[in-house]
Amino acid sequence: MENKEKILVIDDELAPRESIRMVLKDKYSVSTAAGALDGLNMLSEGPVDLVVMDIRMPKMDGITALKEIKKRYPETEVVLLTAYASLETARDAIRFGAFDYLLKPFDRNDILMIIAKGLAKKRSRSGD
Repeated sequence: MENKEKILVIDDELAPRESIRMVLKDKYSVSTAAGALDGLNMLSEGPVDLVVMDIRMPKMDGITALKEIKKRYPETEVVLLTAYASLETARDAIRFGAFDYLLKPFDRNDILMIIAKGLAKKRSRSGD
């Protein structure tokens, strides 16, 4: 059995969370969380290669969670999702360590391409 790379999808909205899971499930091992706090708890249970996370969520937003993920798990790549794109948001995402970001609604091919690039970057850093 092949060892699939692990992806965690964090979004407080069920529809985009499930949509991303469905796009990725054949190629990757995908877990989901309904919020940043749940996602951080899941990350503490075992390593994840890449996180796909919404920016606007209740309790803890994606930028705050991004900072926490990069502090605790610097090898984990993060792709942020937003329906509310702004130059400031994009700058913050990259400044705080996101690999990239995608606009909602996203194109299936775009998310697959960005995730493949993020995982390739992680592999090249870890020598896998």
